[in-house]
Formats: sequence, structure tokens, C-alpha cells
Amino acid sequence: MLNNKRSSRSLNISFILGILLCLFSNSDGQVLSSILLVDKSDKAGIDFVHFAPRPRWCEIGPTVVGSATNEGLSLVFEQEKEYWKSNGRLMTLDEFANIHLIKMNGSGAAWLDYDKDGDWDLYLVNCQGDESVTNALYENIGNGKFVHSTNTGAEDDGEGMAVSTADYNNDGFPDLLVTNYGNFKLFHNNGDKTFSNITEKAFPEDIKDLWYGGSSWGDYDNDGDLDLYITGYVDFSRRPRFSSLRFPMDFGGIPNTLYKNNGDGTFTDVTQSTNVLQDASRKSMQAVFYDFNDDRLPDLFVTNDTDANGFYLNRGDGTFKSFSGPSGLSTTDGSMGIALGDFNKDGLTDVIYSNYAAEVNTLATLIDNTSSNDGKLRNAVFVHDFESPLLHKLTWPKVSWAPGLFDLDNDTDLDLFFANGHLNSVSGDNRQANLLFENDGGGRFSDISDKSGVLSTGKRIHRSAIFADYDDDGRVDIFVTVNGQQVEDGKGNNVFDPNQGKGILFHNDTKNDNNWLKVRLEGTKSNRDGLGSKVKIISGAFTDEKALVSGEGYFSSSAKEIYFGLGKTTSIDKLTVLWPSGHDDIFENIKANQTVYIIEGKQLYQDTLRSPK
Repeated sequence: MLNNKRSSRSLNISFILGILLCLFSNSDGQVLSSILLVDKSDKAGIDFVHFAPRPRWCEIGPTVVGSATNEGLSLVFEQEKEYWKSNGRLMTLDEFANIHLIKMNGSGAAWLDYDKDGDWDLYLVNCQGDESVTNALYENIGNGKFVHSTNTGAEDDGEGMAVSTADYNNDGFPDLLVTNYGNFKLFHNNGDKTFSNITEKAFPEDIKDLWYGGSSWGDYDNDGDLDLYITGYVDFSRRPRFSSLRFPMDFGGIPNTLYKNNGDGTFTDVTQSTNVLQDASRKSMQAVFYDFNDDRLPDLFVTNDTDANGFYLNRGDGTFKSFSGPSGLSTTDGSMGIALGDFNKDGLTDVIYSNYAAEVNTLATLIDNTSSNDGKLRNAVFVHDFESPLLHKLTWPKVSWAPGLFDLDNDTDLDLFFANGHLNSVSGDNRQANLLFENDGGGRFSDISDKSGVLSTGKRIHRSAIFADYDDDGRVDIFVTVNGQQVEDGKGNNVFDPNQGKGILFHNDTKNDNNWLKVRLEGTKSNRDGLGSKVKIISGAFTDEKALVSGEGYFSSSAKEIYFGLGKTTSIDKLTVLWPSGHDDIFENIKANQTVYIIEGKQLYQDTLRSPK
């Protein structure tokens, strides 16, 4: 009798454990990890405040002649000239846009090792446009601490939008490209913890007074140095006369620009000769270079706001083929940031791009990169993925700016983060919560925003999100920028928010025994950064592939290293680097839980964060 009771109790326990295992396992039976993110901004010493004055949504309707009002502001027509009246003062449309509109999109941030000591420093962009309020550089001094570095030469005081990093001259030090409303600037890293503004020398052609957005670096012609693609956003001079004004839909766009690196410290505009579409009707926000069709040539994907996205295949002869429509990526939503990664683990790199409110964020899976329409150039065709309906439901009401695909729990699949925040009070409180989704291993996502700690920082006007293991503990951390525009309640009332403009440093406190590997690259025949390189790892039946690219996220740059979550894998049988030059490096028997540094054509160095040279 007693034995029967014990047997029954044992069966019940086994049954319960089995149920729990099913609940907390993915489709492959792999136990899901509990991702935990903790805000360490204050402890880290990052006291930067993204400052911006109160913006207003530029909307008048219906069609008017004479004057109209909107949220206490008036549009006045005098002798066929348009003026905004605010606080009793007449302003031209450009003046109003400068005061109330420009600041709502920004701003970006970047992880970079500017002093080459092996850890990731932080550069933050401010959009104030005031000499007293500049961009800021925070040096990583170890132990999770940062210190504000002043007088570096990179304290730009423009109306900042985006920042990207690249070693454009292959000297071993990361440089900064900052875009502003009105111009862009290239800051050369002098190698002594200072920067020099060399924009006029590097771009001898006059830089136009335009509203610039995101930028991306890539060696489109594979000549060993990095070329630059810069997006242009809204042209305030191009709008229908005396019509309803809905920003940005009724404005024209600014042409994007592809600059060829001449290898002598200068750049040349090759937009027209490369057949990269120069279309002034498009309002572009972000771009990314990536080899989608595996021909060792970087293709180009561009997100556009309220217009069709652009997708261009690299022909390999210095020109591109427009493939926007056939690619499946040419949606006409308010598209913003970009993330790349094989989130469904089918061996092909997928694309995620974020969209405006009432527009589902797009998960586009690559289904064909081998067929060809002309027998020469391979296609890249995507379909939209709707396997995670909860993800689409939760992102629908959000204004999502920056997506991120990283393995936050090192369980071998890519988790998905969105930085969210509205523009203004037109839809109520402009503060929104970020979202984090855990991958089940098969490309289906579950909302873990609450239990992961993402919601603990509350609702803010988030913008960019950048990823790096800043304390070298093997787990990817996240910094999220916060716009400093005035918080409103949807009724025209200001709301005091002590976190207005304060960014968030999410330290990854996930606890598990999963393993990892980080890879840093240094090109010799290829560009020094190794941008465009793909790294493949094999361990038994486990395989994975990732690439080092520029332009992911929104207006920002994540750390230039490749992260692999390995799960229970303890060593790599084979690691292959496919360099843009066409050279392949193969290494064997690499232990897990370390950073390796690989120099093209030479050697893999284990357990090091910097070049041994």
C-alpha cells in the first residue's frame, strides 16, 4: 500500500515536471532562459540629458486660405507667404520647423573603442543646436563605470540626428560621422583621445544645407576602403501650396547620397554613376549595406518614411540594380530602423524594420537568394512573416524607432528588442514603453517585456538602441536614447517627467550556464574594420553564421564585434571568416566563453580584446 502511494506520488511529480518542462521549453525541447535587464545608468556615471525644447505636431486642416489654428499656433498667409504664429510672434515655415519639428526625430548614439584599450566607449548625439549643449563622449574606465571625456574635438553643437563609426582611412582608429539638420561632419580620430573635424577636406564638394538622417558604411566596390551612404529626410521648401499640412507626408524629400572613398582622405559623390536611385520624393531614415545574395558584394537596403523602401543589388561593376519591388521590402509605411539576422534559423539572413503607429513592424524572411532573372545577378526575395501574432498586436500602437536582433540569453537564437516613443500629444501621452520578445528557437516570439525588467524603466520618449557587451561578461547589453521633447498628456498640458531626456543603460543580468563567443576582426586586404565579413561556426550538428555590418538600428552604431550565443556548446570545431576581399580564413578547436581577435590572412588570437600589434 505504501509502495503504491510512493509510486503514485512519484508519477504525479514527474507529470508536473513534464508539464513545466513543456511550458518553459521551445519547439526543440530546449529550456527557455529568463532574460533580465537592469538599468545601470546612474551607477555607470552616464549623466547625459538629451535636451530639446517643446515640439508641436505640424498639422492644419482642412485646406485653408487666410489663417488657421492648431494647438494654439496659427498659420497666416500674407502676400502668398506662409507664417506660423507662436506666442504672438510671426515665424516663417523654416523658423517654425527649426524650433518645433526638427528635434522630434533624434537622436542617435554609438559604441566605439575610441582609445583602443579594448572596451566600448559611448558617444551620444544631442539635437539642441546650441553652443552650450553639445554631443558627448563617455570613456569606459572599467568596472561598469564611464567618465565624461571633454575637449575631445568631437563636441559638435549642431542639431544632431545620427552618428555612425568607421575607420575610413584604415589607420586602426574609429572615426565619427555625425549628421545634423543642415550639414554632416566627419571627425577624424587622431589616435591620442582627440578628434579633428576634417569635413571640408574630406568632402571638397560643398555640403548642402539639408536635413540629413542615418548613414551607413560599406565597401561597395571592394577596393579595401569604406564608402559612405547618407540619407536625406524632409525638404521644407517642397509642399503643396495652401493645403492641409501633415508632417511629413505633404513635404518633399531630400536625395540620398553615395560617397566613394578615394583612398586619399577624400570622398566623391557617385550617386548617379552607380545607379543608386536619387529620388527627391523619398524621405529616407536609415540604410544598411549587406550581402543578401551571398555573392561577396554588399547590397543596399534603405527605409523611407511614408514612401516605398529602396533595395539595390550590387552588380559588382561599380553599379547597383534597383530591386525594390521584387524584393518584397518596398512597403510604404513610416519605416525607420533596421535589424538583420537569421531569426528563424533557416540559414538565411532576415530583415526587421520598424514602422510608425498603426503600422505593424515588419518581419521579412529571406526565402530566395539563389535564383536569377538574368542568369548573372542573384536575386534576394523576402516574404512577410506573421508567425508571432502577439508581436504584431503589441507593436501596432507603438511608434517603433530602433529594432535590435541579438541573442540576449546565449541560447543560440535571436531575441528582439524595440525602442518606442511617440512624437507628441496628438495621440495622447507621447511616452511609450519599450518591448522585448524572446525567440522560441524557431522564429516565433513571446513578449517578456515585463518579466525581463524592460518595463521597470517606465514609459519614455525612446529613440535609438545600441548593443554591446560593455563590461565583457559575455552578455550583450543595451543603451537606449531618450528624446528630450516636452512630455504632454494629449490635452495640450505639460507633464513633469524627471526622466525626460535621460537615456537607459540596460545591463544584461541574465543568469544561466549558456556559453558564448565574441569575434573581433581586422582586415588587411579588406577594409580595416572588416565590415561586410561573414563568420561561420560549426560544432558537431550546431552551425551559425553572422556578419559585421554598418547601419543597423536607428541613427546609431552598435559595437563592431560579432556575438554568438552557444547554448551548451563548449568549443567550436571550425570557424570560417569570409572576408570582402574574397579571402577565407579557417580556424579549428576554439574554446567557448572568450573573445577572439582575427587578422585577415594571418592569425586568430585567443582571449584578447584588442589587436596584438
